[in-house]
Amino acid sequence: MRRKYKDISLQLDFARESFIAAPRPEQRQWVTNRAVDELIEQLRYLDVVAPRYVGGATRREIPTGEWSGSTADYSQQELIIEDQQVMQDWEIPLMRRMANIAACGHGDVLEVGFGLGLSATFMQEAGVTSHTVVEYNEQVAAVARAWAAKRPDADITIVRGSWQEVVPSLGLFDGIFWDAFPTSEAEFDQYVLRDSTFAEAFFPLAAAHLRPGGVFTYYTNERESLSRRHQRSLLRYFRSFRLEVVAGMAPPPDCEYWWTDRMCVVTAEK
Repeated sequence: MRRKYKDISLQLDFARESFIAAPRPEQRQWVTNRAVDELIEQLRYLDVVAPRYVGGATRREIPTGEWSGSTADYSQQELIIEDQQVMQDWEIPLMRRMANIAACGHGDVLEVGFGLGLSATFMQEAGVTSHTVVEYNEQVAAVARAWAAKRPDADITIVRGSWQEVVPSLGLFDGIFWDAFPTSEAEFDQYVLRDSTFAEAFFPLAAAHLRPGGVFTYYTNERESLSRRHQRSLLRYFRSFRLEVVAGMAPPPDCEYWWTDRMCVVTAEK
């Protein structure tokens, strides 16, 4: 298959004759055409929006070591661990919306990753029965404990440890919010670069720890829609999902992990 346009030229060759072996050649041609049309449309869309990105900065490699004991440098605007921009305050509109989704049932909520405490505070303001926070870094967990101590009437539990080790031992929740951070280059390579989204590795755990009708939301790294691969991953574990866009964000010119003014927010339902 060859497509040639004024701004794009594309050639697609199947190395295996039986690739996409539909019963009829017309079926194979039809689904292949749709896939190529979608790629062309996406490339043209990126051509329009990419010039509006902030310049950003190159992410530095995560040093080999034990993230749990690494120094957490807090300022009003951001949290830095091992030279990584873990969270910045431009995320406030995004954190508010996702916190409200996780807390929409006003029941038991699980939050993975405390960061600047933005989403945790918004969930408490929304009103929840109980609030469990899983945090891997000890200094950040200490900040979370101090945050919880200021809310003595709230049922808040801070659990220190990696989500891989800690979450399987927890119970069921009405809402789950995920905003963890890769703690090694191996995690960054697997979960950020190779998976459809960083949270994909957590999808089975989220589904396993939600009550029927419970909701799951997470930092998507998707601008205004979800890729088909991302959607298929969600539907393997959740019966449905809703999609919306949070706009009006302003990442700084040196942001290393996001460059545009909007991001998709998912509400996945068990």
